[in-house]
Amino acid sequence: MSRNSVLLLAAFLLMPGVFSSQAQPSAPSALTTLRGFARERGDEEASRIVGVVGFFGQDQPGQWLLLQKDVKVPNLLHEYAIRNGRLVAQRQFWRDPKQDMPSIPIVISQIAIDSTAAFRLADQQAKRAGVGFDSIHYQLRCRDLRNEPIWVLNLVDSLQKSVGVLYISALTGETLRSAWYRTGTTTSNTSPQPSAPTHKRPKGLIPQLADRIREERNGATQPPPPPGFSAPPVPPRSGR
Repeated sequence: MSRNSVLLLAAFLLMPGVFSSQAQPSAPSALTTLRGFARERGDEEASRIVGVVGFFGQDQPGQWLLLQKDVKVPNLLHEYAIRNGRLVAQRQFWRDPKQDMPSIPIVISQIAIDSTAAFRLADQQAKRAGVGFDSIHYQLRCRDLRNEPIWVLNLVDSLQKSVGVLYISALTGETLRSAWYRTGTTTSNTSPQPSAPTHKRPKGLIPQLADRIREERNGATQPPPPPGFSAPPVPPRSGR
C-alpha cells in the first residue's frame, strides 16, 4: 500500500462519526431496561414498578433507577439501580407522605414512546425554543387521574441548572406541558386537558412539579432531585 493510500485510510477512520456506533454504543433505554427487569424477575415483579428515573442523559443515562411498591407493605418502596442491563445496587425505604412519590404501576406494554424518542422530541422542542441544554434528567410515571405513563424531562445546562421542563405522553408523544427558562424570563405552554378537578395535576420527582413553577418568577431554576431517587455524582465530561 502506498504512503498516500495509508494516509487516506487513516483520515477516513478518524472522520467524526465513522464506526462511532460500534465504538461507543448507546446506553440501554428505559424500555429496554424495564423489559430486561421483567425477564430476570418475572412479570409479577415488573407489574409493581411505579417509577423510572435516569440522570444526566446524553442522550441516554448510564444508569436507570426503578421504583417498585411492596406487595405486602403499602408504604414500603424498593429501588433498583440498573446499569447496562445489570442490577448494581438496591435498597428499600419508607414512603414519605410529604414527598411526591408515584404510586400507579406502569404497564410496560403500553409504552409507545421510549426514552430515546423522548430525547429526540425534547431536542427538537429545545431547538424551536432557542434553548440549549447539556443533559436530561428523565422520569417516567403515571398521571394521577389516568393510568397514562408520561415522561417528565428536566433539561439542564453544563452547570446543572434547569433550562426547561417537558411533560410528554409515553403513549402518544404529545407534549402535555412545557416550560422554558431564560435569564430574566420564564415561558410555558400547556396543551388542553380533559376536564378534571383542578387540585389533581401531573406531578414529577425530578423537577418537583412543573405545576409549581410561577410564571412571574425570574430566572427560575429547579430544586435538586428529592431523596427518593438519589442523583449520582456528576459524571466526567465527555462532550455531546
